[in-house]
Amino acid sequence: MNTFEHLDAQVADALTLPNLDRLEFCRSDRWMGYTRAAQILKQLDQLLIYPKTLRMPNLLIVGRSGNGKSSILERFAHRHPVQITETGSPIAPLLQIQMPDTPNETEFWSTILWALSISHREKDPVSIKKRQAKSALQYASVRLLIIDEFNNLANAGKKAPDLLAAIKGLSNELKLSVVAAGTQAAINALNSDPQMKSRFEPAALDRWRLDSEYLRFLASYEKLLPLAEPSGLASREIAPTIYGMAGETIGATVKLLKSAACYAIESKRERIDEHILRNLNWTKPGEWDDVARRL
Repeated sequence: MNTFEHLDAQVADALTLPNLDRLEFCRSDRWMGYTRAAQILKQLDQLLIYPKTLRMPNLLIVGRSGNGKSSILERFAHRHPVQITETGSPIAPLLQIQMPDTPNETEFWSTILWALSISHREKDPVSIKKRQAKSALQYASVRLLIIDEFNNLANAGKKAPDLLAAIKGLSNELKLSVVAAGTQAAINALNSDPQMKSRFEPAALDRWRLDSEYLRFLASYEKLLPLAEPSGLASREIAPTIYGMAGETIGATVKLLKSAACYAIESKRERIDEHILRNLNWTKPGEWDDVARRL
C-alpha cells in the first residue's frame, strides 16, 4: 500500500533507494501530459492515419525554445515504434529527423538516409541521395516525416527555396505528411514560399501563464518527485515563486523542479518550499543579460 499519498506508487517506491539513485530518478525525464500536448498528439494521430491524397496535410508545431515541442514529438514517436513483418520487412509509421544547422538539399537527404541507418557517400550527387532516400522511405512504408528544429531553415539563405521544393516534392511523390517543429523563425522561413506555407496547419504552444492549467501541471509533477514530504507546489504560496523563477516555458519549469527536488534530498529537507527555492543556485531565464554584464 502506498503510504505516501502525495506520490504515484512507482515514485513512492523510489523513496527506498539510496540518495544517489533518488537524485538520478529526479533528473530523469518523465512525460507529463497537459491539455495542449494532448491536443497536438491527437492531431498527430490523425495525420498518421490520413488517407493518401493528392495534397497531404502538414502540421507546424511552433513555440518558444524550451516549451515542449521536442518532448511532444519524442512522446509521439515512442508510441509508434518500427515494426517488422513476418517476411522481415520494416514498417516505420514515421521517421523523425532534425533539420541540419546550416541546411541545404544534399544535407537534408543525407540526414534522412542516416536516420534510416543507410550508409552512403556524403559527397554523392543530390540526385543519387534523393533516389536512395525516396526508395528507402517507400520500402519502410513511412507515412509521416517529422522534422524538428525546422527554424534552422532560416539559415539556408538562398538555398531555402530549393529545400522547401524538395520537401514538397517528397510529400507529393510518396503521399506522406510532413510535421515540422520549431521556433517563430520556422514561420518566417515558410513565408518565403506561400504555396508551401498554405499546406501547413499551425499548432502553437503558447507561453505558459500562472493559471489553472499551470497549477494542475505543478500538482501533477509533484507526484513524480521522490520526496518524502508533500510540497504543495500548486499552492498560492509556492506556485507564484516557481513561475517567477522559471518564466513562461515548460522546459524551464521542469528544470527548476528537478533541481529543487535534488536540493531538497541533499539538504534532507524532503520537500520543495520557499527555503529551498530561495537557496537554490538558479539563474532565471531573464537574468542572462545581468550575468553577461558582470563579466
